[in-house]
Amino acid sequence: MRGLPMSCGIARRWSRKPMRNAGLMSLAAMILTWTQAAVAVEVKVVPDGESAAKAADCRRMIVGPGVNQPDPHPGYTGFVAWNTVARLRDGTLLVGFSTGYWHASPPTPLRMSPDILAEWRKIGMPTDVDAPRGGRIMLIRSIDDGRTWSKPQTVIDTPMDDRSPAMVELPDGVILCSFFTSPGWGDPSKQPELAYRTAIIRSLDGGKTWEQTVRRLPSPFICDATDGPPVVLKDGSVLLAVYGPPAPPAQEKPEKQAVFRSTDRGETWKLLSEIKTDHEMSETGLTQLPDGRLVMIGRPEGDIVWSSDGGRTWTKPATFGMRMFEPGLIVLRDGTLLCLHGSYGAGGFRAIFSADGGRTWIAPARDHGFAVDARVYGYGRGVELPDGSVLAVYIHTGGHKPEDARTGALWAIRLRVRPDHTGIDLLPVTGR
Repeated sequence: MRGLPMSCGIARRWSRKPMRNAGLMSLAAMILTWTQAAVAVEVKVVPDGESAAKAADCRRMIVGPGVNQPDPHPGYTGFVAWNTVARLRDGTLLVGFSTGYWHASPPTPLRMSPDILAEWRKIGMPTDVDAPRGGRIMLIRSIDDGRTWSKPQTVIDTPMDDRSPAMVELPDGVILCSFFTSPGWGDPSKQPELAYRTAIIRSLDGGKTWEQTVRRLPSPFICDATDGPPVVLKDGSVLLAVYGPPAPPAQEKPEKQAVFRSTDRGETWKLLSEIKTDHEMSETGLTQLPDGRLVMIGRPEGDIVWSSDGGRTWTKPATFGMRMFEPGLIVLRDGTLLCLHGSYGAGGFRAIFSADGGRTWIAPARDHGFAVDARVYGYGRGVELPDGSVLAVYIHTGGHKPEDARTGALWAIRLRVRPDHTGIDLLPVTGR
C-alpha cells in the first residue's frame, strides 16, 4: 500500500470493514486460481545505461511549496502525494493526487488502536491537526503535454482518508478513478469499523466533475486497497488488481491479490481470480501485453505473474532479485514493457524495461533500476507522450515528519527508453 515502506508491518495492520455474506463467501470459495509453473525471470545488466542528463536539470515541480498549491482546506498542511497520471484521447493530461497533513491523514478526532497510534507518533505523525474529513483527492490537468497545469480541483472528499487515485479513460470517454478510503487504523479482526476499502468513481465529462457516491468491490478480503490504475483490455472490459488479508474464518497470511472485472463501464465488478504467495505481494502494477497476455508485478520482492486467459488463471509468482515498491507498468508503442518503481536496492525513483514481456529485464545492476530521480521518496507513475517519451510524475517526500509533509511536492520529468535498449535518457520538461 502506498505508505510506510520502511515498516510494512504497520501498513499491514491497517484494516477495513468487510463486505461479506454467505453467497459472497461461497462464490469466493469457488474461484480458485490454478497457476501454471513459474516463468524464469532474469536481469540483463547493461553498461553505460544511465542517463547523462541529471534529474535536477530535467525535472519541474508542478505542485509544491509556492507552486500551484491547493487552496487551504481543513486537514491540509502542504502534504501532496500518492499520484497518478493519465492521458486522454484528446491529449489532455490528468494528474490526480492525495492531499493531507501526514504520510497518512485519517480524519480527526483520531480513531486508532493504541499500538498503531504510539508507533506513528514515534515516526512523526502530528496529533494536533484539525482534519474532520481526513485527506482528499485532487486533480490538475494540462492540455499542452505538461507545459502548463490548471489549478488543483477537488475530485472527492469523503469523510475518510482518501488515498492513491488512479485513472483510466474508457473507449466511450468515461473516466474511471480507483482509490481507497480509511476511517482510521486498527486490527481488522478486532476493529472492522476501521477497515480500509477500495473505492471507484467515474467522470462522464472528461474529468471536470465526478460521481460522489463511491462503488465498492465484492471483496473476499476483510479489507483491501489498490494502487491501480484500472486496465482497459482489448475486448473493452476493465480489470482492477487489489490486495488485502482474507476475511475470517480464513487465517491465511500474508495478504493475497485479487483481480476484478467490469464489463459495464465500471458500474459493477465481479471477482475474477485470486493470487497468493508465501510472502508479501502488494502495490501491484497490471497491464496487457501486445500479444494479449496480462502481466502483473508487486512489492516488495518484484514478484511477476502472467495470465493467458484474461486474468482467470495466473502463473506461479516469480522473483528476479530486485526489490521494489509501487511498481507501475507501461507498454510503449514499440512493445517495450517499462516498469517505474521505488527501489529498496538503491533508493529513489527508478526504471527497468523489458523487450520480451517481462521475462528479461534490462537494468544497470542486478538489484536496482536506472535512476530517474535518485534523491526522492520513490512513488510515481508515467504515461507515454506522442513523441515516444514518457512523462513521469512522482513525489518528493513520504511526509513521515511534519516538516516533510509541509514541503510535499509533485515533480514531472520526461524520459526515453533508448531504441537499442541500452538504457534510458532523461529529457527536460518545458513550461512554467
